[in-house]
Amino acid sequence: MPTTITFLGTSSVTPAAQHDTACFIINRKFLVDTGWNAAINMLQYGISPLDVEYLIFTHCHHDHYLGLPQLLFYRVMRRRDRPILPPLKIIGPASDVRKVVALATNLLQVERFPELSHPPEIFPLIPGESFECEAFTLDTVKSLHPVEGMAYKFTDRATGAAFVFTGDTAFHPPIADLARGLPLLIHEASYGAKRVPPEENRALHSSALDAAEIARMAGVERLALIHCAEPQQAEALAAAQKIFPHTFFPEHGQVVEV
Repeated sequence: MPTTITFLGTSSVTPAAQHDTACFIINRKFLVDTGWNAAINMLQYGISPLDVEYLIFTHCHHDHYLGLPQLLFYRVMRRRDRPILPPLKIIGPASDVRKVVALATNLLQVERFPELSHPPEIFPLIPGESFECEAFTLDTVKSLHPVEGMAYKFTDRATGAAFVFTGDTAFHPPIADLARGLPLLIHEASYGAKRVPPEENRALHSSALDAAEIARMAGVERLALIHCAEPQQAEALAAAQKIFPHTFFPEHGQVVEV
């Protein structure tokens, strides 16, 4: 089977109706960020949230973890469908991932409703560290953002396929080094077609032009733009393609093979 990526959302921090913030699932079982509502979005595209084995957080800003309580709640409420359900394994920035998981658990009031208790396993990573399990390996570099975050190189140990995804970040050349020669780079494009000077980029995001420049530097085969508001996506795509022609905006529910 090929390595696949199903895009559950591609929008920015406050998505429009029928959309979600950037999140996707690899091989239908390794979720990257949760957007606002990853669990229900997975069901829409024929993927069971019970099948998620790992959750990888790029960083812990709200729009990337808001869907975590819903995901945990769905899994415990439907556990009768999967009596032997291993704990969800969560990978994320060491500075914040335990805090975010604790907040999600507190929202579910597990101490009051013990039947909801199904604690995940947490694997904190410091930017620059790697992670390895039977199914995949992750290599990381630090992203440029107000909270600690990472760009990840995901390598599927079954197929050997590899690609890089960024989470939120300003223009950061080490990402190009991480993605060198790979088939796919998934890069945020929050500013759309507008290039923001570094001295004005207090939010530390990228434009589509920044993403395209990283893809050009890396020599990847394709660039997928994410984390861009719907009204800006067409203009952002056109601007990026002038720098890196093999750029696309994934549709929600689109499956891409690597």
